[in-house]
Amino acid sequence: MKISDQYGLLTKEELRTRLNLPSIAMVEQLMRTKKIPYIKLGYRTVRFDWPKIQSALEKLTILEARQR
Repeated sequence: MKISDQYGLLTKEELRTRLNLPSIAMVEQLMRTKKIPYIKLGYRTVRFDWPKIQSALEKLTILEARQR
């Protein structure tokens, strides 16, 4: 059983797949710019809590302008 299954945490690759991003570098860019929260478990190990990611991305959503 993977840690992501046991604790509900995602790896960079799993998050990349869920967000349909072209590369892990895009995930890392979101991390660097502090647009998504992450949990640092070690020197190179990070995990993502999906509900928190969804919440953070909702805050970045630009609402469509109303038509006059």
